[in-house]
Amino acid sequence: MEAIILAGGKGEGLMPYTEKEQKETITLLGKMIISYSIQGLKKAGINDFIIVTSSRGEKRIEEELNSLNVSHEIVLQKREGINGAIKDGLERAKGDTVVLAFGDIVAPEKFYISLINAYLTSGSSFVVPLIPVSKGLQTYGLARIEGDKIEIVKDNSTLALGGAYVIRNQDFDDFLTFLQSQKDIKYFIWSEEWLDIGYPEDIINAIELLLNKASTLISDESEISRTAIIGKKVIIEDKAVIDDYAIIKGPAYIGREAYIGNFAMVRDYSAIENNALIGAYCEIVHSSIQPYAEIGSKSYLTYTIVGRRARVGANVIASSYPAQNVIRGKVEKLGALISPEKEIPHGSILKPGTRI
Repeated sequence: MEAIILAGGKGEGLMPYTEKEQKETITLLGKMIISYSIQGLKKAGINDFIIVTSSRGEKRIEEELNSLNVSHEIVLQKREGINGAIKDGLERAKGDTVVLAFGDIVAPEKFYISLINAYLTSGSSFVVPLIPVSKGLQTYGLARIEGDKIEIVKDNSTLALGGAYVIRNQDFDDFLTFLQSQKDIKYFIWSEEWLDIGYPEDIINAIELLLNKASTLISDESEISRTAIIGKKVIIEDKAVIDDYAIIKGPAYIGREAYIGNFAMVRDYSAIENNALIGAYCEIVHSSIQPYAEIGSKSYLTYTIVGRRARVGANVIASSYPAQNVIRGKVEKLGALISPEKEIPHGSILKPGTRI
């Protein structure tokens, strides 16, 4: 069976960040977001992938797929919207039945295994996972259980469509209408870890979800000063450098070839991705520092996302409380969303919820 993965949306909930970078290529603990769905489906027995993406994501997704060693085809989305993306993918599929997955879902491999098992045991050509949700209900596609069927609804439900489906390869006008019209559709409830990455707080929540499952892992190829302090549940990858008197208080992730300056502190569900640089005396809390980003000395960032190759000057403060417009967050905290390659001047004070 083939899998069609959608990774070409505009990412409106992460604007203006996604004007520069395709959402599914954002890095979480050393892997692109799209990699979590690909690896989950691969574990479930899917080996052929059709990725529908944009010109913003094409090159980096191609590189990621090559590193994952999977059979794949990249399709540039031509039609508009989700319906158009699905049709672009189905045109390239060869089988009568396919997996349709969204590339912005972060869930354990067991989620995808459960999807394929439900397909194999039900005898149905349509399988839909339903996810109990409590925050940001208006941002999800929702469904309601009616007897042994499901009804697609806009409100009055706390069950979200799970973002990965088994469907029959056939024409349709509107996907959700098409899905609801199927008489033999089967569903299962998934109540374990699952995140749909659509807003800045989802990235923060995803880091927390992933690090909660992690164990301490420190590479023998990393360089850690004897005076540095490394706490519990810390991952430090190959060739990372932790300088004198730096403190890494877990859960935390330090990526390949990242640098943590002297007396800097990285703590509480922060992820410093590969080749990122954290200057001396910085404090990074509950934040995502994307690959090749640089944070100047004595900066304080909390609940903040710093994009790939962005440069944050010295003595920058990104505060997170009280935040406005936190749609899916567990707490009313949200710092800055700094787009890829942006530069933040020295001494800047960024208000909660700033988007640059």
